[in-house]
Amino acid sequence: MNLPAEQIDTANDFGHDVLYGLSQPQKSIPCKWFYDEAGSLLFEAITRTAEYYPTRVETRLLAEVVPALARIKPGIQCVIEPGSGASVKTRALLQGLPLLQTYVPMDISADFLHEVSLQLQRDFPALAIHPLVGDFSDAGFASAINTADLPIDSERLVFFPGSTIGNFHPEAAARLLEQFHALAGGSGCLLIGVDTTQDEKRLLAAYNDAAGITAAFNQNLLKRANRELGADFDVHSFSHEARFNPSEGRIEMHLVSTRKQSVQLAGKCFGFDAGETIYTESCYKYRSAAFIAMAQACGWHLQQHWQDEQESAFTLFLLRSAR
Repeated sequence: MNLPAEQIDTANDFGHDVLYGLSQPQKSIPCKWFYDEAGSLLFEAITRTAEYYPTRVETRLLAEVVPALARIKPGIQCVIEPGSGASVKTRALLQGLPLLQTYVPMDISADFLHEVSLQLQRDFPALAIHPLVGDFSDAGFASAINTADLPIDSERLVFFPGSTIGNFHPEAAARLLEQFHALAGGSGCLLIGVDTTQDEKRLLAAYNDAAGITAAFNQNLLKRANRELGADFDVHSFSHEARFNPSEGRIEMHLVSTRKQSVQLAGKCFGFDAGETIYTESCYKYRSAAFIAMAQACGWHLQQHWQDEQESAFTLFLLRSAR
């Protein structure tokens, strides 16, 4: 059923963003709306595919990083993770930091976050878990976390794995790095995963897995619009495509219309030509020197970094405030 505009639930801005994005010359839907419960589960499945190296490589690096972090910053009492997802990689930090007292996972998918937090509390009963539902790309997310029931003078570590920083255009990525200062505090640090891989063949394979899980993840955006907004997307008439844009240094994910068609949403009709796309995600791949320069311009100092040398150039950076 196609719902009239006044009946669309815009409390979480999904309806607004879809209507706005489909009205642009290059149709788009922001990638943050991938992560309803179904999308979050699909993404976790993507991380287990053979082609998707970032999770596998980062997990391997963390086995080296956590003991070193416990030596470099032994006083860490609180870990804050914007965009926490299933918190799989975070478990290494929760187990390996000797004075850790509090973990604050933050995610846009409330149901998924609730389930993950319950499991973490069962597995780490001595740890205070403070889940927060929210969008870390919003300007006010740092103040929302700081109003949580946290020790005011605790030494904090902001954990931002998975090369999620690459989903933001460079200007927005810089603003995000600035906001992490408010979370970390004066004595805190940022441990951030960045995909510094430049191998185009490997990059394209990672976003086009043979099992089609990434395609299903991408198409789930249209299923969500049908379910929550009353749109009438023919999901099977949109194919998944990942492209490498060398001039911008990024992977681009698109949903490609396989035929000429129209979609109804909130009383509006959106036409698609065959081959026309909905742009759903950017994944920037920074060279190490470029990322370090951006971080330094945002007030961070490089403490240490760990880079994979086995199958990619994925890097974990430990940054401390330079202010």
